[in-house]
Amino acid sequence: MSMFTALNIEPESDSEDEIDNTKEIQIEEALKLYQNALKLHSQGPRFFDEAEEAYSALFHSEVFTYLESLSETQRINYYGEPADELAITTDQLVSEPGATTTSSADGTPSTLPQILYLSYKNHGYFLLDRLKYSLNPNTNPDLGPAIPAREPKEISELIISSLGLLVEALDRDDSDIELWRQVSRIAESLGSRRIARFCLEAILDREEVGGDAWPEPLGLQELFAAKGLRTLVSQLEDDVGQFTLPNLTRKQQGIVRSFKLHQDPLPYLPTPSPDTAVAFSSGGRQPDVKDIRKIWVPLRNWASCGKTILSQLQKEAQGSSDNSLDTSYTLMLPLSSLAVSQEPPETSPVTKAGAEKVSTKSVSVNESFIPTQEDPREKQISPQEFASGSKSPQQPVPIESSDSVNAPMQGFELTGQKSEDTAPRKSSVPSVDAQADHNHTMVLPTRKRSNEAAELEDVEDTGRSRSKRIKARTSIDEPSSRREAAAKQQLALYQHGELQYFNFLDEQAFGQSMRLLSSFGVVGTESVRERRAAIVSLARSLNDGNDVSGDQSIDPDPDQTMLTDLSISLLKWNNELSSTFLHSGGVEDPISGAGGSRNSGLLVFLEQSSIRARDCMSKPVLLDDQGLDAFAQHVEEEKVHLNQLALAWIKALLTRSSFPQTGDDDLPLSAYEGFLWPDGLKETVVQMLVKHDEYVLRALAEEIGAGLNNSTSPQLEFIQNVFELHLDVYGRITNPSSEVDFPTRTAQLDRLRRWASLAYHVRMMSEGDAADGSRDDLSSIRFLWAYVVLANQCELCSRDLIVLYFQDLKAILEKLGNPVIELRNNAVIPEISVIAAEKQISRLTTMDFFISVFNPIDDDAVTLIETLEPILEKSVENKHVDLVGTEQVINNINHSATGGTHQNRHDGTDSLSDMEPQTEQMLQFLDKASLSMRLMLWRRLIDAYSVIQYTPRILLCYLRCIELIVGCLTSAQHLDNNFESRQKLLLRWFKSLDDLLTWSLALAWSDAQSLDCMDEVNLKDAMSTLKKLQQILHPIIVIDDLIKIGFCESPEQSTSSASIAYNSSVSKLRDMVVRAWTLQYILVRECVGQSSSATAETYADLFHSLTSIHRCLGPRSYCKLADKIFLKLARRELLMIGNYGDSEIEGAQIVFDAYGMKICPGSREVEDHGCPAETLYRSDAVGIMDRILVQANKLNIRDLIKSELRNTLEKTQQAIRVPKNTPTVLHNRRVLDQFLRSPINPLGLYRALQGIGELHFQRTHGESFSIAEKGWYFLQGHVALAKFRSQKRTNPGGSDELDFALKFFQHDLEQGYEKWETWYRLAQVYDAKLEEATIWTAEKLNDSMEDVVTLQRNAIHCYTMAVATAERCTEPTFDMFQKVADLYSDFGIRLYSSSREPFSMGALSVEKFTKHFNAGRLGTYQGVPFKAIGLYGTWRFASGLLRRAVVHKPDSWMTWYMLGKCLWKMYNCSDNVLSSHQRIDFEPAIEAIKTAIEVLPGRRDSKHPERDPTLEPHYKLASIVQKLVSSKKLSAAAGCETLAATSYSRKVPSVQDFDDWEGYILQVLKVLRSADKSNWHHRMVLRSARTIYEESPNDHMATLAAKHELTQQIFTKSMTVQVWKPDNERAGRHFVYTTRYVEFFLQLLFELKDRAGLDALGRQIRKKPGKFFMHGRLWHETCMTHLKLLRTHSLLPEELSDSVFKNISHDLFVLNADRLEAWAHSPATESPIIDVLREAVELKKTNANLMKPTMIEDFIADAYAHLHRTIVPELIAKSNEEESRGRMRVDHLMNNENPPVGTPSPGPAGNPEEAAPTRQRIRGVGRRELQKRAEALVNKPATAQLSIKAPKTPPLASGPTTPRSTVQVVIKQDDQIRENSSVPGSVHDSADDESELSETDAGPTGQPKTQFPNLGDSKDTADDEDKEESEEDQEQLEHGQPNEGAEEDEQGDGEEVEAEGEGEGEEIYHTPMEM
Repeated sequence: MSMFTALNIEPESDSEDEIDNTKEIQIEEALKLYQNALKLHSQGPRFFDEAEEAYSALFHSEVFTYLESLSETQRINYYGEPADELAITTDQLVSEPGATTTSSADGTPSTLPQILYLSYKNHGYFLLDRLKYSLNPNTNPDLGPAIPAREPKEISELIISSLGLLVEALDRDDSDIELWRQVSRIAESLGSRRIARFCLEAILDREEVGGDAWPEPLGLQELFAAKGLRTLVSQLEDDVGQFTLPNLTRKQQGIVRSFKLHQDPLPYLPTPSPDTAVAFSSGGRQPDVKDIRKIWVPLRNWASCGKTILSQLQKEAQGSSDNSLDTSYTLMLPLSSLAVSQEPPETSPVTKAGAEKVSTKSVSVNESFIPTQEDPREKQISPQEFASGSKSPQQPVPIESSDSVNAPMQGFELTGQKSEDTAPRKSSVPSVDAQADHNHTMVLPTRKRSNEAAELEDVEDTGRSRSKRIKARTSIDEPSSRREAAAKQQLALYQHGELQYFNFLDEQAFGQSMRLLSSFGVVGTESVRERRAAIVSLARSLNDGNDVSGDQSIDPDPDQTMLTDLSISLLKWNNELSSTFLHSGGVEDPISGAGGSRNSGLLVFLEQSSIRARDCMSKPVLLDDQGLDAFAQHVEEEKVHLNQLALAWIKALLTRSSFPQTGDDDLPLSAYEGFLWPDGLKETVVQMLVKHDEYVLRALAEEIGAGLNNSTSPQLEFIQNVFELHLDVYGRITNPSSEVDFPTRTAQLDRLRRWASLAYHVRMMSEGDAADGSRDDLSSIRFLWAYVVLANQCELCSRDLIVLYFQDLKAILEKLGNPVIELRNNAVIPEISVIAAEKQISRLTTMDFFISVFNPIDDDAVTLIETLEPILEKSVENKHVDLVGTEQVINNINHSATGGTHQNRHDGTDSLSDMEPQTEQMLQFLDKASLSMRLMLWRRLIDAYSVIQYTPRILLCYLRCIELIVGCLTSAQHLDNNFESRQKLLLRWFKSLDDLLTWSLALAWSDAQSLDCMDEVNLKDAMSTLKKLQQILHPIIVIDDLIKIGFCESPEQSTSSASIAYNSSVSKLRDMVVRAWTLQYILVRECVGQSSSATAETYADLFHSLTSIHRCLGPRSYCKLADKIFLKLARRELLMIGNYGDSEIEGAQIVFDAYGMKICPGSREVEDHGCPAETLYRSDAVGIMDRILVQANKLNIRDLIKSELRNTLEKTQQAIRVPKNTPTVLHNRRVLDQFLRSPINPLGLYRALQGIGELHFQRTHGESFSIAEKGWYFLQGHVALAKFRSQKRTNPGGSDELDFALKFFQHDLEQGYEKWETWYRLAQVYDAKLEEATIWTAEKLNDSMEDVVTLQRNAIHCYTMAVATAERCTEPTFDMFQKVADLYSDFGIRLYSSSREPFSMGALSVEKFTKHFNAGRLGTYQGVPFKAIGLYGTWRFASGLLRRAVVHKPDSWMTWYMLGKCLWKMYNCSDNVLSSHQRIDFEPAIEAIKTAIEVLPGRRDSKHPERDPTLEPHYKLASIVQKLVSSKKLSAAAGCETLAATSYSRKVPSVQDFDDWEGYILQVLKVLRSADKSNWHHRMVLRSARTIYEESPNDHMATLAAKHELTQQIFTKSMTVQVWKPDNERAGRHFVYTTRYVEFFLQLLFELKDRAGLDALGRQIRKKPGKFFMHGRLWHETCMTHLKLLRTHSLLPEELSDSVFKNISHDLFVLNADRLEAWAHSPATESPIIDVLREAVELKKTNANLMKPTMIEDFIADAYAHLHRTIVPELIAKSNEEESRGRMRVDHLMNNENPPVGTPSPGPAGNPEEAAPTRQRIRGVGRRELQKRAEALVNKPATAQLSIKAPKTPPLASGPTTPRSTVQVVIKQDDQIRENSSVPGSVHDSADDESELSETDAGPTGQPKTQFPNLGDSKDTADDEDKEESEEDQEQLEHGQPNEGAEEDEQGDGEEVEAEGEGEGEEIYHTPMEM
């Protein structure tokens, strides 16, 4: 049924979650009260009374009781200074989730802070308004009646109240500047200039701005404040303070004067003089009373009162407090639950009024002091009163402890009783016990008050109105109660299911354990379900609010009682229980202490030999404040002095007049006799007696002087009590463990003797005056007992005499009817009775024995063992059976001693016979001794065995101790105690049990021989004890389950330290559970091992027991406890126990718990038991390695690398680490390396097929060998290899996985080489590394072929060894045959790939493995060791391997495909390759390809769109058929029939003629290309282009068609080559195809004369050398094709430059070159030769010396020569014609000035001889200069370069003026160059003014003569050297070396040209950049 929910109705989930919005409602109500008060306030004086009531109602609202509503100072005053970690600010309180306030509709962030601020502020204003109207009475009737004038005292009170309110407002918001000024004005009116100054300085305080003190201009309010502050400081005459004030400018001072009338914020307030100010501030109070002093008691208890009195005494003793004789003292007690109903005296009206206004709810939050008399200086007010303005803010600081808030949860249950007096005291007020805890640590209490804390019943809130939407929702939806019931039902079902699950686990664990124990004679029944039901019932009762105490639930069954006690303790745990459990030790718990020392042993003996106070719990506990009020009232009435006050406090506790408790004779008892004092009270009493001893004695002496009436007089009782207390103190400071110094002991002994003497004399004086004989006898016995104890402590007489005294006392007590006198507050005399006398006698008689026992062991350990062990063993037996006669016991002991098993017992009989009477006493003593005493003796025995280091007996002693404690906890004596005693004893002995279990388990776990002494009887006793202990500890597990499922909540702790203690306690208890189960299992396993009747079923039960325990502890997250001891045990047992049932799953769970690793992914998921993963060490990793290997071998390697088991493998390998390099391993490693570096022997390949092949390895041993034999290293390598191969790699990345795989495979082979699969996978690693090196770039193929060859050789060697070992070691299984088939296939493919490009048989070559051979007489020669396998032999061997592969794996299309390729190469090879072999037919190759097509996987379809079709076999078949048909070896019809095997030719019509074959094959290739949707396959494109081209090789259209085919996919318009590697193509092969495609495309471009395409393709080839195989050769071919095309296009003959520039001088060349450049740079110049020259120059730049630039430079020179030959003559003729025309115009004007033509011009100095021309040698044109001129010809200069050039065409004959002027400019320019270059000048610098026509005469050979004959030769030589350097550069570039001298050559060229032209002025044509 479809459901819908209206938009205006909230979801049902919101309604189910109730939100506590009580606080929001209270804030809204407070806001309404505030608005009402503000409204009445604004209506004027008529409504002031109503406004007063409204403000009072506002401040009595709930929001002002919030903790966050108090200021920080108020919180500290009321609740004390919080601890650092608990310090809370107001902002934090407001921002807490519990304190978050509502937001208003206008976006106000928080309403509560605003209400607080505005309430205080407006209430203060209201009081000021009342004051204003009272100072200025108004008679206007509309404003209400006239307000009468007020008295000065009333005015002062109003001002003070308003000041307090405004200060509270400022505490909430201190940003109100006007409010600061108003507070300053109010303080000024009260005469407090200090407050006024502070407020004004607060306004001007700008330190938070930083930088300058006054960075911003002051506002108007700040100007007023600055003016007022300056005036105030001047009145105070504070000259220093004036310098810190801001200086007001004139403008600011003018502003202040202009607003002078508004400067005073409260002008109606008086400004009093200093005298009146004092009157205002005092308020007319009277001076204090000087003769009465108050002592403020911080806590309401006797101990706190005494400590306060002691503190005051100490102050007076130090002189820090005056103490005159007329000074009296009174006690000021804090309010507590006992004083809630009390009212202050009527003489304190202020306090009474305040008490009336304080609500009942605020009492528990804000506690105050109640003074016992009127004190006008101390006024008690509440926050509400202070907020209302009716009381002063000054008040005493209350003190509250940290436990006061949580006191209602604790109540008085710790005392164990609920008397009538305590019942009404349970309220929200903290208890006194809670106040005294935790050393009075103070924290802020929480404000939240619940019905549970107030002990109120839950009352449904019916007063709140619900919104319309909620009402509508309730009316539409089902009732909320039904939904709540459904939720509760679901929760109950969940809890029931969880409880059933945990109950099942417990039943399995206990039941399986009990089955094993019962087989060894341990009787008992398991009632797990009943125990759990009882605990759940108890928890349910507590949840329902029923008070279930331990005393109400005592059961006759001790186990049930223990269960109830522990359950109640766990459910009601508190800090006291934590302290008892965690810190109990010392005397009560000797096991957890150091133990064994003489002092500690004697201390235990002395304390345990007497009756302990905890053994008699009949006395009630003295309440902290019981009788305290009466005592305070008495002190107040008596007006006592301080010493008298101290004495009165002591007497109140030690006399019987203060307390109503009565004794057996109905006479009242003192607090010392009748009550058990709280902790700390006795210490305070003793301190008071010790420090105040002199005064007490003096006072008592005065009282005794007045006389004594009878023995029950207060003086006699007081003296006896003080005497006993001093005796107790002396006994404690003189015990063996005391560290009190000697002077202190002496002083206490002196005091003890004084009080003993006083007691004796008083007793003698009062003897015979007793009114009651029985009482007199008891009092006398008490005195005599104390005196005997004194004599014993002070050693006043012998020990025998002391024994006689106690025997007499025993007789007297028996005569009186065995009375018992309990003195619970005295540790030395806790009880006076017959039993106590017997214990004293026993202690005294056995003292010598215990002194000998507790002496240092050292060398006497054996004697101690022989003496003590028989007694202890017999005492243990006596605890279970009735005692026999003493003689029989002694005989048994003697027999045990003489027949013992210990060595060195030659004198044991004599020593024991001497101790027979003492042994009898020892047995009697131990029979009555406490458990602590017996444990201490066992501890001494443990220490003795520790000296001789005999661990088996130590473990047995530990188990005996556990047995004693468990027996004590289940004994009737323990059950007779009340619940509190049982609870404390239980936790104390739990602490000892925890230590014992820890030590026992440590021995049993670490020492294998520790169980040697555990015979069947001892094991049975120990297992029975541990079974009982498990039952006792079972509530710990059950309570944890209940808390976990939410059935009950964990006990709430009051403080963070208490929470930490609780968590620590619970953790220790859980550790005990785990240790008990672990120790039990160890003992059971030992029992099984010792049993001769143990069968396989017994061991199976043992395993099932371990499993059940693990499943019981695991889901509860207990396995991580106790330092994972059980988990360690289970892990060790897992390796020892065989396979039983689900041991595989259990092992996986144990490994997961221990290390966080999953080793069983195929089975059910392991559970998370919350165990933190620990470090996996090598030994543990080797232990679990077998199970990991078993699970890993079950998975396919592809599934393994995807499973979580891979992480387990990695983590385990990190722990196992690599094997160590032993000599054997190093030898095997060297042999393996030498084998991989050796050449490939063809004979070794063929022998491998026969199973022959071995290495000279040494056999290894050790742990690494066993690890390798199990296959661990192989698995690690295989996983790494599979992980690498499974990655879809689209970019080059790291190959770390291959390195890891290589390392592990080598480690595996180093331990033994007879592992064919390791060889096989290692070969695959090398193949993968080879593929990774050649798949992304061809750089390694071009530059590092040797590394590639090494990888191939290593792979082939590994394949060879794999085949050899597989042939002789393979098991005949199907899976093994499949793997071997893969081996053959991969090996064959590897050989075939190595024979083809780009590898080209490099790995199979032996040319680089030459050796020296001895030829006898012919000497030695160098040659190869053997003949390498040929190309045909490689194909033949590979085909044989592939044929073997298809036998076992016929469905592998790749194998058939590669077999067909091998067979085709064998058929289609040349005769040289075929050699002497017989050529095979092509039919096998075609059949193999057809088979490959048949076994191909399915084609891509709509169901699998991601699957691309496999086209390689289809194309290969088409390619083979095309070649066969083209070569006429197969007819067209047969070809069509053959191609019918591929599905891509079926839709193409068949042909019969060869003429139609081209169209047919092109159609087939087109279909194949159409099937390649992703365009990865590129070979079909080239095959189509070649088919088209080869059909008509000289046809231009065929060439265009071929180019069109290639540009559709392979070549783009920008000539980018797009060739990728298909998935099934061999690595590196696509680079070979790319080079072939480019070569074919170059041919097409040349035939099409596509110079632009050729240039673009050349740039792409040059830019990406990594895309082409043999890139250098390809680039050379590209350049040659380009040059050939350019030369063909320009029709330039070769070597034209030699014929043109052969007979031209250098000067003439330079001049003509300049003319040619000027012509070429002309915009009107157009020449195809220049375009060709420009392309050649660009080609040279693109080449960048990759190949030798000689051919390019030759073409550039030829092109330049062509231009020089064709263009220069025209330019010269044109220039001469222009010069001749100009000379005819000016010659007639210069006839007289110019000499005839041919007359030599004078030299520089006018000397004709110097100016005579000299003969010069003609300088030729250099090759480098020719290249530079050609480059300059095609590079157009910038505009700035033309401005400094010479005239375009120089004249044929030098003119007289113009050339000289030009030369002068040039010389100046050259001088600058020379200055920069520091080259000396030449006399021929200006020689370029000569005409080239009259330059020189020709020599005899027709060559022009030059001025320097050798210049031309040197130039030619330089050109030859340059050519050689260029060739060297090219060789370096081809060998991969950088051409470092390229730039230097260019720079050198420029320098050389500059040097050559210094005599001819060539630098004039240099551009500015060159200059």
